[in-house]
Amino acid sequence: MNPLLETTTMMDVGEGPDVFVCLHGWCCRTGDFAIQVEGLADDCRLHVLDWQERLEKRGGGCSFDDICHDIIDAIAEAGIERPVLCGHSLGGFLATQLAYDHGLPIRGLLILDSALPLPAKIRSLWQAAARALEAGPWDEVFPGIESPFFTENEAGEIQNSIMRGMCSHEHELAIGLLDEICAYEWKRQLADIDVPVHLVASEHGWLDMDAFHEFVPSATSERIPGSGHFITVFNGDRVNAIMRTFLERVSD
Repeated sequence: MNPLLETTTMMDVGEGPDVFVCLHGWCCRTGDFAIQVEGLADDCRLHVLDWQERLEKRGGGCSFDDICHDIIDAIAEAGIERPVLCGHSLGGFLATQLAYDHGLPIRGLLILDSALPLPAKIRSLWQAAARALEAGPWDEVFPGIESPFFTENEAGEIQNSIMRGMCSHEHELAIGLLDEICAYEWKRQLADIDVPVHLVASEHGWLDMDAFHEFVPSATSERIPGSGHFITVFNGDRVNAIMRTFLERVSD
């Protein structure tokens, strides 16, 4: 297995004016973008931000406002101007908030299998998951969350590694992030996005592309057949091709 997949700290590779800032998902790792780091570094700069590790180190709550402010600070510290935001899963929600809050000048927004604009059914499911995790026992409840994440042909050591990484986080953090994502409306704010947007959904993902298009008619979208949730890992080459195409679209 590629050791980069288990990376949790920030990765910053490649050079040039074209920059992707990549945000990983809920209780996930920067290593989820390992294949993008390896495949795209000759084309552009990839800054894979360890936003959750930074959250754990600074302590406090799981406020998305605070997380987004910290992401803006980290991007400024890295000397990055007008990046393309690429967010997977919960990272897609964070990238979307950055886009509609306009606190950071960006060139475009690439959303990878995020459950936007968070249908009521999924909101209820995640709220129930948070309460189940709260009741515990932690090591018995958490593995049951994996069922929507993987297809049968994705079973194996990589899947096991992803789940070990998710289970390694403090349960207060996992619960707090689930509660925070469910505290937002995620609909009316989408209309404030004024940059190019491309959506990428997995085969059975919860990203409601039709609903998203109602609020952002200019957004484009596609679905990857036969894929599970972790498309950056198990469909890495396809995601790399999508990122290259989107970068051409938003180039000055």
